[in-house]
Amino acid sequence: MITNEHFLDFVYIGAPRAGSTWLAAALSEHPQIWIPHNKELHFFNRYSLYPTYFSYPKGIDYYRQYFVKAPENALLGDISPLYYFDSDTAQRIVRHFPEVKIIALLRNPADVAFSVYLKRKTQEFRKPTFEQELKRDKRFIDLGYYFRQLKPYFDYFPRENIGIWIYEHFFDNQEESIKNVYHFLGVDYRFVPGVIGKKINAAKDPGPKIKIALNGLAILLLNTPVLFPIKNMLHKLKINKTNYSVSPGQRKPPKERLSEETRRYLMKNYEPDISHLEKLLNIDLGIWRAKLR
Repeated sequence: MITNEHFLDFVYIGAPRAGSTWLAAALSEHPQIWIPHNKELHFFNRYSLYPTYFSYPKGIDYYRQYFVKAPENALLGDISPLYYFDSDTAQRIVRHFPEVKIIALLRNPADVAFSVYLKRKTQEFRKPTFEQELKRDKRFIDLGYYFRQLKPYFDYFPRENIGIWIYEHFFDNQEESIKNVYHFLGVDYRFVPGVIGKKINAAKDPGPKIKIALNGLAILLLNTPVLFPIKNMLHKLKINKTNYSVSPGQRKPPKERLSEETRRYLMKNYEPDISHLEKLLNIDLGIWRAKLR
């Protein structure tokens, strides 16, 4: 049983569909690091893109259960994309783990919004086109306001405890990039994970409509208050899985592509936020603007 009050060493808060599953695989391979095998805990965030069971009120001892199988002296981490999406998450994390290290991968915000839409289409009912879904659910656009959503972390945590990498650069050289993450976390950065060069959690065709409908119905039902106890029980069953497994998409990627018109519309909305983000991180994000040329 973990008795250390500040047992959490790092937490991933970054964008979804930006390589977090690959990162989780690379981190879980490292002999000095341990993350829960079901990867996404979403303990600290109430607000998300889809209904979630908000378990933070259950307390840190409840959260601690996810780490009971961790080996002694291993660094413990939580990989939960969308932590950044809830403006109160940073405050909740720092309240319990003031010295934790923060990790994020950020991808072109227009690509993130579109990729998340494609992913959600494989799991539940969404509008037939991305443009229709944007009109129905503005949260897809909200996914890309990184500066606004990351600023609280810079307010609460020391700058040296925050490591942010840009997806488009990160995966140009996976071996060097993961070495930088290992170094940031303070573990042996010479370790080379077997996931190097592999595509993880790639986009895939949504499959039969009946499957999507059933998935959507299950998600809807499990997120109604009366069935929260069942969802909570199913969630607990995932806590102590013996194997952490990741698998690439099994079908061909979807044919749907983000239109240039929609990309321009999204990037026009994101531009002020991107400019502020460049100043906050002291980097050039021209690579995100390049697709508009």
